[in-house]
Amino acid sequence: MTENVDLSIKRDALVSQLYSVDNVDVIEKVQRALNRAMSAVKQATVKKAVEDDDVEYISKEELEDVYLNAFTELCRAKKEGWKLKSAEELLHEL
Repeated sequence: MTENVDLSIKRDALVSQLYSVDNVDVIEKVQRALNRAMSAVKQATVKKAVEDDDVEYISKEELEDVYLNAFTELCRAKKEGWKLKSAEELLHEL
């Protein structure tokens, strides 16, 4: 019961703070942060369930980092004139 009361108090305090904000950028940042936090909680729940099945899980943030690094490497290679392997060449290596 105490946890529900504490949760309600904290939620009401946050909503009260949001009502006093008159800057759209701040509200959008708070909304993005809330979405990320909710996503992290959902992913943690899914990850916990998946751990029982021993399946590897890659989070959205990890996947975005992988794509960003690959895109950066590709742009750098084009800029500096490196010869990259084609998808077919990489497939034949496997």
